[in-house]
Amino acid sequence: MKFDTESILKRKKRVKVIKIILFIIFIVVLYNIILLGISSVGENKSFNLFGYKAYIITSESMKPKIEIGDVIIVKKVGEEEINTDDIIAFKIDNELTNTHRIINIIDENGQKRYITKGDNNRDEDIEEVSYDEIQGKVVMVIPALGNVVNFMQDKMIVLVIVLIILIIALFYIIKSEKKETRRRKKNSEKKEET
Repeated sequence: MKFDTESILKRKKRVKVIKIILFIIFIVVLYNIILLGISSVGENKSFNLFGYKAYIITSESMKPKIEIGDVIIVKKVGEEEINTDDIIAFKIDNELTNTHRIINIIDENGQKRYITKGDNNRDEDIEEVSYDEIQGKVVMVIPALGNVVNFMQDKMIVLVIVLIILIIALFYIIKSEKKETRRRKKNSEKKEET
């Protein structure tokens, strides 16, 4: 039986690239889940990770750009980096965090006030927002990840997922050990033949 070594090498390269891509996606998702957990625990403490915070959207005020269950990643930025048409997360009087678009900026005696409005709302927000009330500027929207996080808040589901991941990891460890054993055996047989 004759093997085409070139096609085998190409296949191995493709598999390696796919594994790298999946690993990167896994790390990004894991990072965001950790960020969400830290943000939800540290909501009142304004805890952030590397200057970023994550929030799960719970209203339709920013439809169609941001849907219920989407996760937004916000970054605290300087006042000079905030412009009209930016989407910001803000808290007024330490209430719930809102995420709306800036539609106007009023500058009175060097004090900027931001007029905000949800894309899906008919009217602008009643209260103006000061820079101190802004949690950050939206830098990324991850569709539906909030639904996954909310789903995973059930401890039994998390336990089952962790067990599945551990079983898969164990399977791959056993598989790689068997592969290594076969490789050693094959190498030793070649040495004995020569």
